[in-house]
Amino acid sequence: MKKDRNIKNKPLIITIISLVVLIVLVLITSGDRTVSWIESAAGAIFSPVQSFASSVSSGIVKFFSELFNTTDLDRENEQLKARIATLEVEVAQLNELKKENERLKELLSYAEETINDEYVTARVIANSGNVWFDTFTLNAGREHGVSVGDPVVNNQGLVGIVSEVGATWCKVRGIIDPQASVGVLVERTRDNGFVRGVLASGKDGNMVELYFLPSGSDLIPGDKIITNGLGSEKIPKGLVIGTVSEVMRVSGMGTNEANAIITPAVDFAHIEDVIIIVGGGD
Repeated sequence: MKKDRNIKNKPLIITIISLVVLIVLVLITSGDRTVSWIESAAGAIFSPVQSFASSVSSGIVKFFSELFNTTDLDRENEQLKARIATLEVEVAQLNELKKENERLKELLSYAEETINDEYVTARVIANSGNVWFDTFTLNAGREHGVSVGDPVVNNQGLVGIVSEVGATWCKVRGIIDPQASVGVLVERTRDNGFVRGVLASGKDGNMVELYFLPSGSDLIPGDKIITNGLGSEKIPKGLVIGTVSEVMRVSGMGTNEANAIITPAVDFAHIEDVIIIVGGGD
């Protein structure tokens, strides 16, 4: 019963305390006048309480003010950031399309000037995972008229030969692949030979060897090497292979030993768009 009586008296006690605090605050803040010792004592007692209450109330006001006044700004900032990110992606995509269009224009210009057969343009969609594109996959296949043995070129020269064909894709073996072999001609001397890929690493990993030149062939660094159109009726004559970078003075020209090292005209580290010549002989 005592516990119940205390509970019933709590509202009265709280009301009395509140009235006392209110009176003291009124007396303290009533203006400039002589402060009695009672007011001074009450002020000393309740000043920390008043300061704390004022601080708390100011903090609460500030919190809700910031909450309701800056939420819209924060939301707008986030929206602007998202929009900027979207625009950056769109700009990057437009730049990539521009570069692709430039590459395709160069390819088509090269095709019109040098290729007399039918051809299709294609894009690299996968490679062997090496630094050099010795083997890679294109997004064109049987449905586009592509067949095994078709030569693949870009505006720099011969890239490789189609080695496998699917309905909408094909695999290409680059001329730098050791399994590739192409009949070539030394443009200056008109000597015939073959080139094959060199399995190497580092900066020389994209080289090819020239071999089977006739005995006594007058080969010098800087000589231009082109396809001779022999050995495969699908590979036209005159496609650029590269230039001689090093002559190998071996005895007995015409052997299987390399006669020279050729630096390919094609940049085999950066192949993206190519032309497949599909109008050659079958």
